[in-house]
Amino acid sequence: MKNILLSIFAGIFSLSVAAQEPTLVDTVFFRLPSEITNEYLDSIKLSSDKNINNYSLIGVYGGGVFTKCWFNPTRDTQAFFNAPVYGFSYTLHGKLFGFLPYFGLEVGFQHNYEGYLFKADEDTGYVPNVQGAEKAIMECYELPLLLHGHADMNDNFKLLIKVGIYGGYRTAIQRFDTYGSPIVTGLETTFNDTDYRWSYGLMGGLGVGFMFAPFEFHINADVKWGWGSFYEPDYASKYYYRFAYPLDLVLKAGLYYQLTPRTGYTRKQLKKFAKQIVYGTE
Repeated sequence: MKNILLSIFAGIFSLSVAAQEPTLVDTVFFRLPSEITNEYLDSIKLSSDKNINNYSLIGVYGGGVFTKCWFNPTRDTQAFFNAPVYGFSYTLHGKLFGFLPYFGLEVGFQHNYEGYLFKADEDTGYVPNVQGAEKAIMECYELPLLLHGHADMNDNFKLLIKVGIYGGYRTAIQRFDTYGSPIVTGLETTFNDTDYRWSYGLMGGLGVGFMFAPFEFHINADVKWGWGSFYEPDYASKYYYRFAYPLDLVLKAGLYYQLTPRTGYTRKQLKKFAKQIVYGTE
């Protein structure tokens, strides 16, 4: 499954982000006929449509995360909020097949949280625990790699969709005795030898973007499904395997800057046009 995902990313990346320079030979900005008549003016069609370039975007964002966990064997958990989530990302927009300007590739760095909070049994009042902890919060640093899709509704608003993979590392942990059970001494703020600290899995979400060139403001809701369990599967017994996978909802808002123009010509392209007009082309 992981090899298939990486192959898909490599193929889409090669199609979507290939830089395309406009043809500069025989370029004419505008040419009037020798005689301007009313009929000619009536025949002119004005359009507000603008071609979207292959452009790049960099920015920073912040927010929070509703942390939850999926356990096997099943244990009842509930989501709880952690903050701050923050990070930065670089997005390279490109045209799929050379003419569909709706895709891009996003890579970034993110500070996040993972963890679990058990529910008490309604009948018995018993609260499950892992190594004595009924609640745990883990600080995690992540590197997302996301396929970025966008539908530009007009020059100032677009819809966003993202899907991809991520990898990360859990750097700190806090274990809590929420409902009164004793916690394992010495593990309140330290990882055990059987704790698994690498985090990786799928990430994706939806969002909206407000564009006021050269700046963009994005609001996103991302779901993160981790494939790296919180602990080794045989931590309690070599005969019975247990797993705990993060399942989180990240809410964030960010400010981004267009490193190259979203529409129109870049400064480099305009210099080439000017040089062509003055010196001609071979």
